[in-house]
Order: sequence, then C-alpha cells, then structure tokens
Amino acid sequence: MNKGKIIGRIIFDLVIAISVLSGWWFIALPVAICGVWLFSYFAEIVIAGVAYDAFFGMVPEMGWKGYVATIISIIILMITAGLKKVVRK
Repeated sequence: MNKGKIIGRIIFDLVIAISVLSGWWFIALPVAICGVWLFSYFAEIVIAGVAYDAFFGMVPEMGWKGYVATIISIIILMITAGLKKVVRK
C-alpha cells in the first residue's frame, strides 16, 4: 500500500470516527460506502457500526433494534463486496 492510500484511508477513518462520535450517521454512511468501494478491504464500516450501537443503541429494552447499525454495516459491506466483484471483472 502506497503512502497516498494510507493517508486517504486515515482521512476516511477520521471522518467516520468523528461522525459516529457526534451521532451524524447521515455523514458517516456515505463516507463509509465510498471507503468500502475505494479500498480493498475496509472493515472500518463494521467497526463504526459497532461503535455507533455502543454509543447510541445496545439498550437491553430495544432488543435487536439496538444492533441496527452493526447489522446495516455488515449488509453494506457484503453488498459492496459483491458489486465490486461484478463491476471489476
């Protein structure tokens, strides 16, 4: 991985981390989708989903709804991985 990709990945990670900490899922989600598309393996989207749920969800009374961000992040990762295989053949 060259220096430019590392710096780009760090910038994506910082934007996602700040957005998740602030509760701005509408900013974190498009940035994470772009990161999944641009980088070969971008597991940070799943980490961001778990972090978002840890801060704003995961309340026992919510049931499975407390884990929605984690579930959505895994679904996005799977869909974009499949799309990358189809598009980049």
